[in-house]
Amino acid sequence: MYWKSNEKLEEYEKKLIEILQTIDDTYGDFIIIVEGKRDEQLLRDFGVEAPIIRTQAGKSRFQLVEEIVRKADKGGKVLILTDFDSEGIEIAKSLSRALERYDVRVMRRLRLVIRKYMGPYRAIEELVALFKKRDFPK
Repeated sequence: MYWKSNEKLEEYEKKLIEILQTIDDTYGDFIIIVEGKRDEQLLRDFGVEAPIIRTQAGKSRFQLVEEIVRKADKGGKVLILTDFDSEGIEIAKSLSRALERYDVRVMRRLRLVIRKYMGPYRAIEELVALFKKRDFPK
């Protein structure tokens, strides 16, 4: 993705850092779904304390949905933060449909907001560059 302005990209990066660092306080009780260990570790490095479930944990899709439903309870909230590549988007769509059948609230709007501020990044683990910038603000 081409960015017309580095200034705009920096503004988006700062906003994304802010969202990640305040996500627990802002959104309360919810579960985050990510693809792999590095995605989970990155969120932990940003200070995220919400429970995180990985899609790549050796479980079938059915077992994964069962685990999420059990942990979220009826009416619970889930943020599906899979990557924004074709595989991650498909995982997010599939999980969203399945979870909503069990009355689990999928935080779609927050996923879209995070996607907007990710700019050229497509994978959650790529945000490690932001983690470094967080410690050295301009």
